[in-house]
Amino acid sequence: MSGIFALASLTTSTAIALLGLAFHPLAHSRAATPTQFAAPPLQLSQSFRPPSRGTAPPSAGGATRGESCLKGSQQLTSLVPQNRLGLTYSSNPTFYWYVPQSPATTAKFLLLNSDDSDVVYETNLALPKQSGIVSFTLPSSAPPLAVGKQYHWYLVVGCNQMDQSANPSVEGWVERVQPEGTMTRQLEKATPTERVQIYADNGIWHEAVTTLAGLRQTNPTDRSAIAGWQALLTSVNLERLASEPLLRATLSQN
Repeated sequence: MSGIFALASLTTSTAIALLGLAFHPLAHSRAATPTQFAAPPLQLSQSFRPPSRGTAPPSAGGATRGESCLKGSQQLTSLVPQNRLGLTYSSNPTFYWYVPQSPATTAKFLLLNSDDSDVVYETNLALPKQSGIVSFTLPSSAPPLAVGKQYHWYLVVGCNQMDQSANPSVEGWVERVQPEGTMTRQLEKATPTERVQIYADNGIWHEAVTTLAGLRQTNPTDRSAIAGWQALLTSVNLERLASEPLLRATLSQN
């Protein structure tokens, strides 16, 4: 491996030692009067249902121990369910994080196999100057996720190039699953708003958050999308991030 954050040897014990981690049902809105023509808020019939895939190994919290260059009261945080495992239908899913402001200009993204014995993909990412929620889509050049396999990922912010253990990081897990035939047909007929509900009802985290983020970015003032975003994050105890800016610029590879 190469790059300013390259890790010479990653095993389960060394990876965990170096890198620690860190829809509430939406209330029905008031019935519209005849003079109100605004679209009703996005209605989520239930909370996001986490997948029945067990729990990820415990971690040390939102960021690794040691000095950090991150500023502000909010920690570096991954937008994932509480068990830190996100299901996806995609071979190249999109990941989301809240990244505080800092002088760091790059981060390292690492995707490993389930026991941390092999690095599947790694890249350096250019960080935005402002704090907010950013995203990174696994590129087509990366090995596609295999159906039924879990992958362990890390995002390491490059605060300290000399001491990797001092760099703040977050970790999580992703698993690609195959949609059933009825699910595929439902999604083909559904609107983007309806797709959010379908994904949430079936525990498909990455598509739920990506579809909803797309709705918000298309129309940042849309009350339905804003309410849905609040509901989604609240359901996984991330309501503190609901008001953070959703940056249009995604993390770019160096």
